[in-house]
Amino acid sequence: MIAAMMISVATIALNDNERAELKTKSRQLYGLLQVAQEESIIRGIELGVQIESDGYSFMIYNGGKWQPLEDHRLLKAIELEEPIRIAVNLEGQDALLENEQPEDEEAPSRDGGSGDSSEQEDRKSKSKTPQIYMLSSGEMNEFVVTVGLDRDEPLFYRIRGNYVGDIELSNAIEGHYSHDWDKDLDDEDDE
Repeated sequence: MIAAMMISVATIALNDNERAELKTKSRQLYGLLQVAQEESIIRGIELGVQIESDGYSFMIYNGGKWQPLEDHRLLKAIELEEPIRIAVNLEGQDALLENEQPEDEEAPSRDGGSGDSSEQEDRKSKSKTPQIYMLSSGEMNEFVVTVGLDRDEPLFYRIRGNYVGDIELSNAIEGHYSHDWDKDLDDEDDE
């Protein structure tokens, strides 16, 4: 009986820690999106955000292609640890989710293998395009990013951006971050 009580107290404490971490990570992304937007306007550059299920990274448009943004003190790649996950939804913009094909397709090495796997991963990651675009004019594409707990009792935060550059962070929403991303979205639009 004592062991069961200790386990339940530990579970409650763990859930509270996960919820606090989720809130922190959601606010961090919200803040970084605002910084990226301001940076693109002030410096007159085009920035983007590449969303993966376990993190996100910032990109810059240089010479006709998207490249990872390097050497920026704030806009760095962020990895999320389980159970926190992230998803992006771009209504009517499925073409933006497709990644560019690398300019030089993977050629098999002379020994018949496919070459060094870490080199392939580097090349693959550099060939991706962002889903979120922040233009130097202050405009963005419309997006909904959800950051949530991938658990039995799911919870998520929603970050929305629109064409004129408004970015909003919701309060915590009960539901699954990838399945319920549009939950009560119409109610928020009416307010």
